[in-house]
Amino acid sequence: MPGPTCCPGIHQPTVPRGAFTMTALHPFRRVAAIVAACAVLALGVVALVASQSQPARAASIGEFTMAQSGKLSDAEPFGATVSIPAKCPDYDIKDENGNVLESIPINYGLQLRVAKPDGTVPVAIEGITNGSPFDAPKSVSLAKADNADLAVKDLPQIFASDGTYELRLACYDDFGGFHPDDPYWTQKITVTGDNWAVGEGAKATSVQLTPSKSELEPGEEVTLTATITPTDAAGTVKFMAGETELGEAAVAGGKAEFKTKTLSEGDHDIVARFTPTDATKFGPSESEPARLNVRLPRYEMLDESGERLADNPELQRGQKVKVIVRGCEAGAKYAMAMERNDAEFPDATADGSGVVTWQSLTVPEDAVEGQTAWDLSPNCTNVTAVAFKVPAPSSESPSGDPSDDPSDDPSDDPSGEPSDDPSGDTSGTTSGTTSGTTDGGSTTGGDSTTGGTSPQGGLASTGSQIALFSGIGAIVLTAAGIAFVRYGRRNGLLNFGDPSA
Repeated sequence: MPGPTCCPGIHQPTVPRGAFTMTALHPFRRVAAIVAACAVLALGVVALVASQSQPARAASIGEFTMAQSGKLSDAEPFGATVSIPAKCPDYDIKDENGNVLESIPINYGLQLRVAKPDGTVPVAIEGITNGSPFDAPKSVSLAKADNADLAVKDLPQIFASDGTYELRLACYDDFGGFHPDDPYWTQKITVTGDNWAVGEGAKATSVQLTPSKSELEPGEEVTLTATITPTDAAGTVKFMAGETELGEAAVAGGKAEFKTKTLSEGDHDIVARFTPTDATKFGPSESEPARLNVRLPRYEMLDESGERLADNPELQRGQKVKVIVRGCEAGAKYAMAMERNDAEFPDATADGSGVVTWQSLTVPEDAVEGQTAWDLSPNCTNVTAVAFKVPAPSSESPSGDPSDDPSDDPSDDPSGEPSDDPSGDTSGTTSGTTSGTTDGGSTTGGDSTTGGTSPQGGLASTGSQIALFSGIGAIVLTAAGIAFVRYGRRNGLLNFGDPSA
């Protein structure tokens, strides 16, 4: 029985029932698929080429000169003139091999553009034609009267924030053609509000002041160290106590150091003020105040020559000292005693500034060795006692009561008493101990030499491990192969012929 026909007049072959069939793509669909595949391939090639190719980038060929400073709101915001150092370059048209086919002069006019931090390069001034054609170094007027087509753009919008900007001066042709990839002359300015100045601007600096001590006495030396950041900032540092200048030091290696003994009694807030050598490169700065407390000592102890003793000094028995205590109640009487001693000492009265002085205090001859102190009563502010130490008695002092046991007293135990252990047995014990240690010690019985089975056992163990891991690997590979074949057949990736064919 003939099979059904899809179209009149076209013979359709008969297909036996149950036979294997394969549907072929319609010719139109086949062509569409081929075109789509080619399109995808072409897009991939284009993407690859685009990713590897970089457009020509503009490059600076030097600096142009202009006024050193000005205001953006002026009629001539960037000064009266600019000067170019050479002729405007030609625009070269090249073939695919890089050969120059034609050079077009682009010396008709100049554009002043601004390279912003966001990567855009908007025009600031265009229509600068004074002095064209620019075929040599020239000074060009920026006045409107000298440039019929001069136009200044919205500078506040271009310079929207303070900072350093790059100005680019480039040439264009008499058709107004400006080529962004052409070389240009450059200059940098720093904008602060409405003001600008040539240069990258002054870098901000900071100062940290570190005194060698914060508590000192009048006349005591203190070292003031100022650390400048960045460390390459050159200049000087003034050290100020309020509005009083203590001194000045030059910065070297990021530091300036100054020493002074002139601070009077009281509290002082010291600051360090940095002044740069070149204000166009670095800005001035001032440190946070450092508080210095200058105080007379709360108490002093002086020897008979008037020399001040160190805190908690060692005083000899019979030594005389002068004791001064500050912060006491003016006109009040103060008693003096000594710890661990019953000696009596004279009283003293504080003067009008609250200073009480004992002109002479003598350490008693029977002072006990060790730590002690002069105790005053009543207490003064922050002072209750003045500490000192008493050394041990000298060797010439009597040592104390005579010994009850005279050295020539005969011993109750006569030295001639016979020993219970005869001396003849000692050698036997000694030899026995020595022999036992030598024969039964680690020298003979050590297993590290004779029992060295570790190398052989290690080799056997390693071989067993290799065999074990090899077997596991074989099992894993076999399982993976079976899984791959089953997955391929299930998804039509693998076909096997009829074994009966």
